[in-house]
Amino acid sequence: MTMETYRLEVRETETNGIGADVYGPDDLIEASTRVSYDDYDLDPPGSRDDAPAYTEEVTTDVMTLDLQYERDDGGFEFRLLGDRDELARVRIDDEEWDLT
Repeated sequence: MTMETYRLEVRETETNGIGADVYGPDDLIEASTRVSYDDYDLDPPGSRDDAPAYTEEVTTDVMTLDLQYERDDGGFEFRLLGDRDELARVRIDDEEWDLT
């Protein structure tokens, strides 16, 4: 296997939620998941200057990628798995993103 660089992007979407995408070396989406604020009774602020976002790159040699998320009392946690091993973890706190 060869080492490849993947980019995990987590951002607020225009459809009232959070989108998480993993881009491969050719900038094509390799894995993706979406979270709707309505599913968790959350409301974003009425207006924002910029939508919050987070990006992280990982270089690895894996055969499979999986993108998962969990919700706890204070936010969301997105995990990028490669061959079932954790490659990256991104925490989105409700308070930091002004979710109520």
